[in-house]
Parts: sequence; C-alpha cells; structure tokens
Amino acid sequence: MQRPTRRVFASLCAASLLASTTSHAAPPSIRNLFGGAKPIADADSLVLQQKDGPWLLLANTYVGTDSKRLAEKTALEIRQDLRMPAFIHKQSFNFTGEAGRDPSTGKTMRYANPHSYEAYAVLVGEYDSPKHKAIESDRTKLAKAQLDIFKNPEEMAKEYNTNTPAATIKTFGAHLFRSRKGRDRNPLANAFITRNPLLKDDYFKRPTVDTFVRQLNEDVDYSLLDAPGNFTVVVRTFSGCSTIEGASNHDKFAPNATRMEIMALMADKMTKALRKKGVEAYQYHDREKSIVTVGTFEQLGESLPDNGFRYAPQIRKLMTDYSALNSPYRHINPGKAGTQYAHHIADIPFDLKPKPVAIPGKR
Repeated sequence: MQRPTRRVFASLCAASLLASTTSHAAPPSIRNLFGGAKPIADADSLVLQQKDGPWLLLANTYVGTDSKRLAEKTALEIRQDLRMPAFIHKQSFNFTGEAGRDPSTGKTMRYANPHSYEAYAVLVGEYDSPKHKAIESDRTKLAKAQLDIFKNPEEMAKEYNTNTPAATIKTFGAHLFRSRKGRDRNPLANAFITRNPLLKDDYFKRPTVDTFVRQLNEDVDYSLLDAPGNFTVVVRTFSGCSTIEGASNHDKFAPNATRMEIMALMADKMTKALRKKGVEAYQYHDREKSIVTVGTFEQLGESLPDNGFRYAPQIRKLMTDYSALNSPYRHINPGKAGTQYAHHIADIPFDLKPKPVAIPGKR
C-alpha cells in the first residue's frame, strides 16, 4: 500500500519554490467532462441545459411580447443554416416595488417606470474555454449570417417597437448601431463570449493540473485525479504550503515543505480512515493545500424557476453530514449542559462548511 513519503513531498515542495516564476500548463479541457454534444439535428431541445457549453456566444436577446417564439426561430435557423449548436435561455426581470434606500437620505426609493418582462437569449456554440480557437471564426460566421427572420419586417416589428420600456431601449440601441450606409447592422454581429448561466461558480474554479501537481498526486492511494464524475464535496482542507501571517501579505507567502508534508500525511490518514468505513473518499494535493473529499457526481444540482440554483439532494446531505458542527459525539455531564465535540474521524475534525468543487481535470 503506497502513501505520500517524506522525501517525495519535501523534494516536490522545494521544487515548487524554485519554479515559482515558471508558467503553468494550460487549464484542462472542460468540455470533455460533459461529453460531446449530440448532432444538431438530433438535439432533444432548444432550451439550454447544464451539459451545454460551458462557454457559449451570446448571439442575441429578445425582449418583446413574442420573445420566446422569436428566440426559438432564430436558434433553429442557426442550427439549420449555419450548422452550429444553438440554444435559448429565459431570464426574468422585475423592476417594480421598492428599489432600495437612498444612502444619503435614508428614504425608500421606487422605480420611476415600474415594469417587468421576460427576455430570451440565443446562445451559440460550445467551447471549453473563453479562449477557444474557434470563437473568432464563429463570431465572423454569425456576423455574416443572413437569417430569414431578420429579413421579415413583420417579425422584426414585434421586437423593435415602443410598446414596452425594454423594447423601446432595444429599438433605440438598434438605431445607434445603424451603419453609415443606412442599412441595419446584423443583430448577430455583436455576439460575445459568456459562460453557461446554469453552472455554479464552483464549476469554473476547476483546479489546474500541471506537471508538478500531477507528481504530487502520483502513487497516492485514492487520488482525486482518478475519481469518476465532475464534482465532489470537500470535507477537509489542509493549508499546507503557506504561512498565516496576515492576508495583506498573501502574495509574499512561501510554501513550507515541512508543513506541506505534514498536511499531506494527515489528508492521507483521513482518507484511508473514511475508506475503512466504506465511504467513497479521495485526497488531492497541490501547491497550497491538501484536501479530502467525499462522493462523486455528474451534476451539481438543478436550476429553479426564479433563476436560482439548488444543489442535488445527495450533495446537500454530504454537506450536512460531514460538517464539523454535525457531531455524533456528545459528552453528557449530569446536571450540566452537554458538551459538543467537533465531528471528526481519526482524531481529525471535518471542515465547518463542506463545499462542492469541480474535480481537477487531467491533461
């Protein structure tokens, strides 16, 4: 049975000190984690889902009373004519009621022109990073596209008008961008890169795995790099490569080889103790920390009707079960209040607030 050794971690941490100015490897491909997209003709739905993207081009937004139908029609034309993945996503806006308080007077403020509306965005493409090499060529393709929907005056009249505040603003903006030759600019010409709004921030914080980090995790039992799935729940974080002397000096902190080694060994001990209890536990080490995680999941959770997000039930359960505050160990003293001990294993307490994270990718 293999385990992190004193010599390995000490030498690798020392190497980190010497290589602190070298460039890191490119981030691992994110797109591969969600699998390839279905052929455009076989796509189940136009509605954006978590598995799409994770980076896309925001091609157009419809705000009129017929916004959903126009967005669907545009997405279909892009799929059929340009042979590009295209999706729609609804966003609700509510500018009614109170708008907060005036910081200078303390008086309650209200919207001058209260209104609410639903907008539908048309998102195009699927990219694993905001620097994907195909983005610029796809933007050019969109800018040159001559979709039938934009040639239909009746359809455009439903979007560009003064019937609602949102439509009025959009119509005014369209006039501003009219070309010098008097022709309307292609609405898709302003496409810009954005991320899938259904994905939590945790997804985009996926740790970078370069040669040094891979070496730290080689020959480690239950390595997180070998785990299936896209996400896991961190139940313990060991800050092993930095000293705590003040947040203002964070950039001046240097990795400490001895501390890094100790924290790695503790993570290894905790992981194996969890495994002995039948828990799917993993360990992971990088330049700054060692972590212990529990469980693997394909998705973080689900989107809610109000544009909110809710973690999957299994993830929420792990976040509760493995909190240091959720301790089954209670010492009762007669006539006195019970003493609550931190939830722990192998004499090592769990984090106060376990959190879901993206599983580090491998190059």
